[in-house]
Amino acid sequence: MQERELLKKLGEETLYSAKGHFKSCDLRRQLVTYTIWSCAVLNVIAVIGINPVCDKWLAAVALFGTIALLIWNEGEGKNYRARHKDAAETYLSLHKEIRSYFFLYECSKEQVEELSNRVIAFDKSEKPEISGYARRWAKRVIESNDPETDNWFSNK
Repeated sequence: MQERELLKKLGEETLYSAKGHFKSCDLRRQLVTYTIWSCAVLNVIAVIGINPVCDKWLAAVALFGTIALLIWNEGEGKNYRARHKDAAETYLSLHKEIRSYFFLYECSKEQVEELSNRVIAFDKSEKPEISGYARRWAKRVIESNDPETDNWFSNK
């Protein structure tokens, strides 16, 4: 019986981690998109013209926003979404494997320990941090019983 409880905990942990990494990808994509569109709108308003001083300020803010976005996406930012997606896919794969073990009622203690050790090893590996907002967003989605998320561990 302890094995099934451990599987439930592992299932919960891996689902929250997978969803958190996926939401981090979504958040970065949305921030980049909103920044691009905001800068474009500011430039259009500056081109149309309100008054000369205001137009210069709008163009300067749009230019600064565009430069900031380019700097933000350089270096680690280039691979930010890909690294989160890789981590999310790994956690999701582990989660699905744990779920299948949970519903196969005859899993041995050794199999559960091996799964637990794989989760622990991946938890300790190098991967990007999940932001607080993405963490809360993932938690809200999981706990809302969204049809996209199978939180089987809370039902059994």
